[in-house]
Amino acid sequence: MPRIRLIALILWGASVLVLSGLYALRPDLLEPERVAGALRGSGQPALLGYVVFSVVRAFTLVPSTVLIIAGTLLFPDRPWFVMSSSLGGVVVSALLIYYFFDYLGLGALFERRHAARVRRLERQMARRGFWLVTGWSAFPFVPTDVICYVAGTLRMPVARFAASVALGELPIVAFYVWATRTLVG
Repeated sequence: MPRIRLIALILWGASVLVLSGLYALRPDLLEPERVAGALRGSGQPALLGYVVFSVVRAFTLVPSTVLIIAGTLLFPDRPWFVMSSSLGGVVVSALLIYYFFDYLGLGALFERRHAARVRRLERQMARRGFWLVTGWSAFPFVPTDVICYVAGTLRMPVARFAASVALGELPIVAFYVWATRTLVG
């Protein structure tokens, strides 16, 4: 593995460990009200901050649910902004994961260690990849990030992948925005 990839892998792994430890010690840091409170009052930068958090949240393993609820609390009069930026953030972060996994060379590692399983997954993704990713993305109790890694490793066509993530996540994002506005507003 080239040196820069190894450094990227180490930095990402270390940041995940540190953030996981921090979350284990202080789970209140990811309460949607607290996240909204941290961004509230900063005006226009809050809009940009929210979009940036929505995009990079996948690398930190923060569930998108937290940011969707926080965005709805932060921008109660802008539900379409929250929906579109949250959905856009989910799709862009899914694409970052898709490419990041391959960049680190982890696909080649799986290929060497689990060739038969990788071939089976490739056949499944070739036949039903769009609907597999859509269904996985639409199920709120499984991390969408996992299917992003798999799709990136198996080199699912990127446009089909992005469209299937968007289609699967759309009802979930809409539900969280609607439910938060209904409960709070």
